[in-house]
Amino acid sequence: MKITEQMTILEVLKAAPRTRKVFDRHRMRCRGCQGAVAETVAAGAWNHGLDPKQLVRELNEAAQAAE
Repeated sequence: MKITEQMTILEVLKAAPRTRKVFDRHRMRCRGCQGAVAETVAAGAWNHGLDPKQLVRELNEAAQAAE
């Protein structure tokens, strides 16, 4: 599975639970946030002062390590 900027944070967490560590490392406590249902990875990154492309790279690395 390839994670994209357009996926919701909840979609990412459900598809690749190990990505939680990436969100946690960036202090994005998304798994308990109501916004995770509708907020995209890109929007979440911007809201936390992060580069969306870099965050997607890290999320994909974590997801691939789980396979």
